[in-house]
Amino acid sequence: MAGRDRFAKLRELPPPREVYTVWVETNEAAVAFIEAVLLWEDHVANVRREFRGMGGHTWFKLFVTPGHLERVLELLRGLKRFVYIGAVQVESG
Repeated sequence: MAGRDRFAKLRELPPPREVYTVWVETNEAAVAFIEAVLLWEDHVANVRREFRGMGGHTWFKLFVTPGHLERVLELLRGLKRFVYIGAVQVESG
């Protein structure tokens, strides 16, 4: 049937590269600045205003575009000069 073959070409494509979730220890005041810098770098990350408390620290979530993890980590290291950024945890998938 024609419906069965409808996505045959899509199945031939390689699987998408892995997406990373990055949790950044920081405070709410720094998130707007971090978000502005990451938005300036087109399509490298999606800042989520999703926070979690862990061990007395506040963490917020970033979704990092495949292929841009190293760039995002480099940007975060540079931003430490301007705003509080503590630990960074990377989760794959």
